[in-house]
This record gives sequence, C-alpha cells and structure tokens, in this order.
Amino acid sequence: MSLLRAEYRKISRRKLFPIMMLLLVAFVGLGAFFLIVFGEIAPEAAEGLPVLEKPEVYAVGAQQSATQTWFPLILAVVLLGGELSTTVWATSLTRDSRKLRQILARFGTYSAATTIAFMVAFAFWVILALIFAPGEGFMETSELIGAVWKSALIAIAWTALGAGAVAVLRSVGPAIGAGLAIWFAESFLALWGPWENVSITAASTGLFQVDFGGGGFAGFVPGGGLEMWHMLAILAAWTVLGLGVTWWGLQRRDA
Repeated sequence: MSLLRAEYRKISRRKLFPIMMLLLVAFVGLGAFFLIVFGEIAPEAAEGLPVLEKPEVYAVGAQQSATQTWFPLILAVVLLGGELSTTVWATSLTRDSRKLRQILARFGTYSAATTIAFMVAFAFWVILALIFAPGEGFMETSELIGAVWKSALIAIAWTALGAGAVAVLRSVGPAIGAGLAIWFAESFLALWGPWENVSITAASTGLFQVDFGGGGFAGFVPGGGLEMWHMLAILAAWTVLGLGVTWWGLQRRDA
C-alpha cells in the first residue's frame, strides 16, 4: 500500500494529469458537439448525420470516452519515462528492490488514473446529452457498471503498452512516437478482417455495442462482430505482452 500511496501522491501533485484530463474532456466534448449538439442548434446543416437519442446516446458516450486510447499511452510514457530518465527509478529500487512490485504499483496507479479520466470525460458527455439529446431515459445500472469495468480494462491494456514502450526505449520522446505510431497503425489495421481478430483497438471499441443512431455506422466500428470472450482475451493478451516487455526492458537496461 505504501508504494501505491507514493504513486498516488506523485500523480496528484503534478500538473500533467489534470492538464491531460482537460484535453481528454475537450476531445470528447468536440465529438459530443457534432454528434449531439450540432443537430439541435443547426438541424438543416446537420441533415444526414445520425441522430443520437436517449438512452442509446449514453452508450455511445461511454465508447467515445473510453476509446481515447492515446491518453493511457501518453500518461504511462511520460510518468514512467520521467522516472527512468532521472534518478527517481533507481532511488525507488534502493528503498524497495522488488522490481515487480515497483512496476505493478505504477501500472495500477496509471490504470486507475486513466479510468477516472475516462469517467470524467463520460460525465461531460452525459451532461451535454441530458441537455441537448432528444428522447427520454438513462442507462440502466448494469449498463453503467459495465461502462466502468470496460473502461478499466481498456485503460489497463493501453497503459501496459505505454509502459512497455518507455521501458525499452528509455526516452520519453521516442516512446511517445512509438506509442502513437502503434495507435495510428492499429486504428487502420483494426478495419482489416484478419488483424481485427487480434487487434487491441478492435477489442477496445467492440466492448461497447453501439449503433450510432441506427444509421448503419456500427458496421464501420472495429470489433463489432467479435464475441465478448474474444475481446476480453485480446485485451488480456496485449496487457500481458505490455507488462512482459516492460519487465524485459527494465531487466535488460537497468537504471
């Protein structure tokens, strides 16, 4: 618990996390503007766009928030990379030499912080939907709980990738570049049938079964045809891969 408390203090006392969370909310808010608000304030200009109604609009918001997967990538790279590029990581090992515990403490803290950020962005989407989206009703309790644990799984998998990238490269800039390259490549490869079966992007988006207003856009969402067990297996495999690469990178080039 002391390691987790220490990592929590590091994040809470730095400006990085709130700044990144504001960016996340801005990106999700931009999507909400075009998918919810724009059609209400300019219906003629928005003709042809899908109409998101309550309560389906909330599932879309949960997906849009949790699939901003650049967030856990960059957060893990910057936080862990900042320690590896200074004496912080080496100092931590002198206090507690159990490297696995050190890795898991950071991994758990970064994943939890990302999940919280996803939920804050989703809350902003909900507020806009309550004001502007047509229809009535809200998510059922089971759906709301599902949005939380699905967001957490996505945060865990992508945090592992970010940690792995910076553990190997040991430099924040190149690690961010490598992480974003994976993110961009995955976004396109996930649309390719064979790769979709192992794609972390497809598994992340497919967890949320949404129809985007019944306009047929769901067919363009990667992972829509995958079974739940399949998506969970993909996320678990990528998580293990990311943590394995993290361990290997830190063992190979110890600070």
